[in-house]
Amino acid sequence: MSTITPSRRRRSRPIWLTIVLVIVGMAVLFGVGFGIATLLKGGDGSLPPEESIGDAAGVTTEPLPCETILVTPAEVLPRTARVAVNVFNSTQTAGLAGDTAATLKVRGFTINKVANDPAGKVLPGVGEIRFGAKGAAGAQLLTYYFPGAVLVDDGRTGKRVDVSLGSGFVEIPSDAEVAAALAEPSPSPSGPGCAPLTPEPEVSAPADAPAPSPSP
Repeated sequence: MSTITPSRRRRSRPIWLTIVLVIVGMAVLFGVGFGIATLLKGGDGSLPPEESIGDAAGVTTEPLPCETILVTPAEVLPRTARVAVNVFNSTQTAGLAGDTAATLKVRGFTINKVANDPAGKVLPGVGEIRFGAKGAAGAQLLTYYFPGAVLVDDGRTGKRVDVSLGSGFVEIPSDAEVAAALAEPSPSPSGPGCAPLTPEPEVSAPADAPAPSPSP
């Protein structure tokens, strides 16, 4: 007599397990898709170099601006009252430094010393305007009162400026002439991209000549 073995029924998979497997599968697919997109964009998800550089804060590849504007010397140079001057006589003409210093004082300059040139030489031409870095603006202003004088940067540390009168000096121009020259506009570079213009002053050659007059 044969024995009948009862068949085993398969257990159905729980619904919650099916849901979990679906979610995991979707997560895997999303991860693979995100990885591929990241690789295509450059590896870190950032913008391409040409776009990211353009958006970087404070970075520019354009040169800094520089433009030429018209300014008058009167706008940038100091007032006469802010310039202290030593007036020296480098000629044989007695009293030249004293008379010139008196005129400069009337024009508003602060007069410090009036004497013969301590360098002990007679200068040709209008004379010399001697200064240091701190007195450069004052020296530039004095060129309008002594046109033709040679600027000499002697490296001094103070603001005081020396005017040493030469044999070619006649007189200081009138107030009207000085004002007209100071009001004449000239081109000047302006902007953060402009290189500073620092023209080297002329340096007069020493002249061998008789000693100056004992009277300034």
